[in-house]
Amino acid sequence: MDPLTTKSFTTSRHLTYTYYASQAPTASIYTDPALLFLHGFPDGPLVWRPMLPYLLTLPNRLIIPSLLGYSPTSTPTTPATYNSQDMSADLAELLAAENIDKVVAIGHDWGSFMATRLYVWQPTRVLGLCLLNVAYWPPSLEAPFDLNETNAAAEKAFGYPGFSYWELFTAGDGAAVLEGNAERFWEAMHGDREQPRWMREIFCAKGVLRGFLEKGDAKSESGGDGRLREYARERSAYKEDFFRRLKDKESGGIAPALCWYKVFAWNENFKVEKTLDVERLALQVPTLFVACRDDAVCRPEYNEMPMHAGLLPDLKVVEVAGCGHWGIMYERAEELAGIILGFLKERFA
Repeated sequence: MDPLTTKSFTTSRHLTYTYYASQAPTASIYTDPALLFLHGFPDGPLVWRPMLPYLLTLPNRLIIPSLLGYSPTSTPTTPATYNSQDMSADLAELLAAENIDKVVAIGHDWGSFMATRLYVWQPTRVLGLCLLNVAYWPPSLEAPFDLNETNAAAEKAFGYPGFSYWELFTAGDGAAVLEGNAERFWEAMHGDREQPRWMREIFCAKGVLRGFLEKGDAKSESGGDGRLREYARERSAYKEDFFRRLKDKESGGIAPALCWYKVFAWNENFKVEKTLDVERLALQVPTLFVACRDDAVCRPEYNEMPMHAGLLPDLKVVEVAGCGHWGIMYERAEELAGIILGFLKERFA
């Protein structure tokens, strides 16, 4: 991603992270903190590319890694390797290697989760947080995660089981189904239909995503007809990188990235997070939450629980409309960049 430099770093766990980095800036009011961009599933760092023209106007250093499980970063297939404590330590080591003391962590999807966990585990490293689409999901200190209970709670609150797609993503054959139906998976994520209905019908009903991928029998009006949103139709490095990783058998295909779901669903993450002190759960730094009203899975309302619990004492919420979960960086790049830049200038100038 010009003009960034591609670099790599091997952690004390003997895992190699590949990342993009900008050059060290000249002296400026923005030189500290650096900006750490954390992508989600099933993206890679190229998802941030549409925002670069706006972000490069800042003298902050930019660090944009391929996260664990996304080649060319290491791709282990043991879910416990992806626990939040160890991945936070990985990122802290990478930042230290770049002589970066503090960051504002900016995340989308699982990257938002990772941004908050970096603060929870490495609080001296993080001066601020920008969470895109995915609200703060505080660590549980007592109750392990239960997918059935989570879906039941979502159905009670919103009328549908919003995490139904996790059943496929954590299934033994989940990776094979996604890899064997890559074009259909791309359509499921980026279909040119009415949002949020399309996402709700495909991802938030039991068994529908699997059926859509394998047989094209999703319970939507169209049933899937290959129509894609404009950014997903175009040939792009982002799209090519997605299909490259799914077909990269040497690096494990999509199976390593699915470990982000399995480490949570199988409670390997709970094993480490239950050891946290309750005082560590509040995000005591300026936090921006960019909500997407048309995101049927990662609903803005999920922010209310940690707010009412006092875990977000310095929170700013901005809502973006007219885009889906994965389209926010492509369909609203200028608007989103403006929101982030405004937050940085307001709180860190």
